[in-house]
Amino acid sequence: MDGHSRSRATSPIPAAGSGGPGDEARDRIRTFCEEAAVRCDLPPLPKVAMQAMALTADPAAKAGDVAHIVASDQALAARVLSISRSAVYMRRQAPRTVQDAIVTVGFEVVRQMVVTAAARTVHGKDDPVAEALWAHALVTALAADELRPQGEPRGGTSFIAGLLHDIGRLVFYLSDAAGFARLGHHDDVLEQQLYGAGHAVVGGYLLEVWGVDTKIAHAVVEHHARPVYGLAACVAQADWIAHHLGFGSTAAEVRAPDAPEYRRQDLAPIAARVAKTFEMERRYFA
Repeated sequence: MDGHSRSRATSPIPAAGSGGPGDEARDRIRTFCEEAAVRCDLPPLPKVAMQAMALTADPAAKAGDVAHIVASDQALAARVLSISRSAVYMRRQAPRTVQDAIVTVGFEVVRQMVVTAAARTVHGKDDPVAEALWAHALVTALAADELRPQGEPRGGTSFIAGLLHDIGRLVFYLSDAAGFARLGHHDDVLEQQLYGAGHAVVGGYLLEVWGVDTKIAHAVVEHHARPVYGLAACVAQADWIAHHLGFGSTAAEVRAPDAPEYRRQDLAPIAARVAKTFEMERRYFA
């Protein structure tokens, strides 16, 4: 039993097929996401990212298999090579091929790079709000990685869940910037009024559509729940750290949300490590 196992097995996203309120809620969310995708041209997670994420999580996978997928995306391949040649992985001879680079940095780092690069493509550049949401996502991912349970590799489930936890906010912003500017950190009532659903549920639904692990989608939906357990709790604590460091998730505020239950452990040392790591990571995905 891992450190995320306390999350419920069934998704809290309203189930379809019952002919009841769940169908209506899910249809409403689906309609909003489809309309938002048309209005704001929100791209899907790149196929290469989904393939690479699945393969790097497979213990039987080989570097050559991963290299074949990564090499099909020129921008991603260039990032993997660049990072493998950095001082962190300094070798007598710098890697010359994508496969050599993957061997140098390892599957865990490749998985982290792949999902980060994919998320970066979804967050538009040269837009202050989208850039702020991107910074919040990356800081939260790095914090979740620090909080991951024992035995989970870096760049794994916790990192990915942290990186994608507020994708619903991005959809809200791209779909209706004026409405988004009115939102606070967790303003579920107003989100329901403006968009027909809360950002966490919209994000979880979108991740299901993209084919992301349902465990991650579940955590995204529940990270504002009270009480919160398992992977969702890891994301919630990481979200608190991001706000604490000044990387907020709304247009109006960066103050850390009140969440005394997240202070059961001293998060200050973790926050300090995250702040330092963020400065290095953001350069790779500018």
